[in-house]
Amino acid sequence: MPLYRCTSPQDALNDAQRSALARAFTDIHCDLTGAPRTFVHVQFHHRAAQAGRASYELHAGIRAGRDRALADAIVARCIAAVAGIAQVDPGQISMRTSSTPASWILEGGRVLPEPGDEEAWEAARKP
Repeated sequence: MPLYRCTSPQDALNDAQRSALARAFTDIHCDLTGAPRTFVHVQFHHRAAQAGRASYELHAGIRAGRDRALADAIVARCIAAVAGIAQVDPGQISMRTSSTPASWILEGGRVLPEPGDEEAWEAARKP
């Protein structure tokens, strides 16, 4: 956690584009939240194109406690990243975010810290 999911049309993204998007989502999340890079997970899914749906659908599952402005910034930057890397119009991309309490998430067998407490959590992990 956080978990970023990118659903695209079948065969729309090649390996290099998926790799670039994974880096971009990780960079965006860490730049905006200060979370460690090891927290970020990215999944890619594909589906057949469907009339009336955005070509690319993004979802960011983030820890609760983040403010709306932060979520808005994540959405704007992720949509821009997909538009640039996949070479598609931003209007073909939709995105939503959801929040989960840190106490409901395990990372490396440990409950995640609350936003802002990552440094102490990381220090406690070291032998």
